[in-house]
Amino acid sequence: MRPPPFLVCLLGVIALLSTVQCAVKHPAAVTDELKAVLPAAAIVPPAWKATGGTAGGIATSWVTTFADPQLEAIVAEGLQNNLDLKAAVARVDVAAGLVAQARALMYPQLSLISGAGIVGRDDTRDRSGVVGEVSWELDLWGRIRAQTAASEAARAAADADLLYARQSLAATIATLWYHTVATERLRLTAQNASGVYGDLLKLVKTRFAVGRCGAQDVALAGADLDRSRQRERAYATSGQQFVRGLEVVVGRYPAAELALAADLPPMPGSVPEGLPAELLDRRPDLVAAERRVASAFHLIQVAQAARAPRIALTAGGGRSSTDLFRLAGIGTSFWTVGINLLAPLFSAGALQAQVRIATAEQQAAVVLYGQTALRAFSEVETSLVTEQLLLDQEQYLESVLKQDTEALRLGRIRYDVGATNLLDVLQLQTRQLNTQFDLIGIRGDRLTNRVALHLALGGGFELAPTP
Repeated sequence: MRPPPFLVCLLGVIALLSTVQCAVKHPAAVTDELKAVLPAAAIVPPAWKATGGTAGGIATSWVTTFADPQLEAIVAEGLQNNLDLKAAVARVDVAAGLVAQARALMYPQLSLISGAGIVGRDDTRDRSGVVGEVSWELDLWGRIRAQTAASEAARAAADADLLYARQSLAATIATLWYHTVATERLRLTAQNASGVYGDLLKLVKTRFAVGRCGAQDVALAGADLDRSRQRERAYATSGQQFVRGLEVVVGRYPAAELALAADLPPMPGSVPEGLPAELLDRRPDLVAAERRVASAFHLIQVAQAARAPRIALTAGGGRSSTDLFRLAGIGTSFWTVGINLLAPLFSAGALQAQVRIATAEQQAAVVLYGQTALRAFSEVETSLVTEQLLLDQEQYLESVLKQDTEALRLGRIRYDVGATNLLDVLQLQTRQLNTQFDLIGIRGDRLTNRVALHLALGGGFELAPTP
């Protein structure tokens, strides 16, 4: 049996239309996008202006470079339990669902309708049947493929956001950890200072009892003792805040029961810094921003294609039964094949407005990408130069502490023999203690700046990802 002529024509139309589908366009390369949006004065150099690292690949296990098992354990706990990170995982699942939803439109859609009932007017008749329908939109103008590409780019952006959230969380935990440890060291130093001032007060009271000093010396020694006690309480307050904040970040109840390290670890070796151009492909937040540009680029094509006619192939068939059909001897099975055309004729400018909106959103995404890149470059440059400046400060303070300690030793000797007064000794003692406090602060700052440098460079870490 020869097929019906209209079916032959239909198959010919399908074959012709399948050969003239519009190709989906793709956005420009990352470096080209950045050059197009950055101001003329913002030229990305071939190497970092600030120096402080070494040549080589970026470390992917920066957490372990601190040689701090407690830090590694607390970071792993935070990555497992942090609630904000779990929300980021859920957003990735949403993006994945949108990709699947967009892809589904590229395939035929099948539906089944079944029903049974009665029809009544002058008399009542039974009616029942089942109908199957298939519809497949021909993506001639690339609307569906562009929508799919936009969803896939958005999914990639969500993946990069999740990775950056993990890296940021690890850096936040490490920063809070070293702030907490440094604050505890400052508290213990203030506590030791209270012991020193307490011993000095006892000495002064003994000298006052035998008439070798006046009441002013007793008052000065007592005031410095209370001042050191107040400082210890202030550091204890800050330490409590840091501990509770860290416990919340890692998913614990804020009970201030976290066991701390005894002291700050030594600084790790220098950091390989890579090149500025490599940062565009390495930092997850830059990758996410670039993928949002790509998604917005494809959405422009979706808006443009929405102005063109939509053509869909349809087919259907089924069986319907009524009392009237049976009496008339009419067959109850049927089938249909055809083409549906939906062409927008008048929308009062709504479709054109969608194109303008999509274009503006893509331009905003490009600008935000450029701003994110400039901020990333700034973070690296700042961390690199701060690395060296903090090292210089630490070396100077170590020298200052050595000289302050020697000056205090000599001052105590002079006071014991009556060659100087207590005020001079207390001033020397205060200088030495303040230098100790400053040195602890600088060492903590160096560690937290190193964490910031790893995050700025886009270095990962070898810890199991959140399920």
